[in-house]
Amino acid sequence: MPNYALDPENIHVVSWNIAKGRNRDWHADLQHLTHNADLALIQEAKLEHAMHQVMPDSCWAFAPGFQRRNHTTGVLTIARAETIQHHAHSHREPFTLLPKAALITEYRLKERAETLKVVNVHAINFTPGTGHFRRQLDAIVAPLSDHSGPLILSGDFNTWRSKRLRIVHELIERLQLTSVAFEHDHRLQAFGFALDHVFTRGLQLKNCSVNRVYSSDHNPLSVVLSL
Repeated sequence: MPNYALDPENIHVVSWNIAKGRNRDWHADLQHLTHNADLALIQEAKLEHAMHQVMPDSCWAFAPGFQRRNHTTGVLTIARAETIQHHAHSHREPFTLLPKAALITEYRLKERAETLKVVNVHAINFTPGTGHFRRQLDAIVAPLSDHSGPLILSGDFNTWRSKRLRIVHELIERLQLTSVAFEHDHRLQAFGFALDHVFTRGLQLKNCSVNRVYSSDHNPLSVVLSL
């Protein structure tokens, strides 16, 4: 059984776009990355791969994105504590009409009155401008405005141009979030911009790293936080 609540003094988060598990060794890498994680935020998770089973005694929530008859991919959040509630979001890309998913989950913290909200994002990619991108992020942010407790926002934001990054910065300023800066930054880049991010509020950074892998084009992010 999962824990009733997370330990507020040590919250280990892994965030990774797993590229639908198409490449070899993704399962071994995921097991290794999450063996002592409290939260795993997976983008492009394939539901049929049963990725949630890599963290035993956990709760999981899934927001579907792309769906075909024989498989469904989306964002998956796995936690070693009970999920109080979850809200799924889906937004279609204007050209391909393929949906991109996001997921908001909430968890109790041991001996604390406040709760932790966690947002797992796979942002819209192919757009003629930034309107669809902004609307997706605005829709994700709207339910968070009345949450005064700690917050984690992470995932693949597809920030491959300065205008997209500016919209994300506006979002994190609105929510009073802080961006995690990686000293050895091996995040996937496009046109000189990192695509994956971790933003936090009400939490102190204890440790962070970007782990190089060959099982996805994205390298996974790992952060350890405390309240």
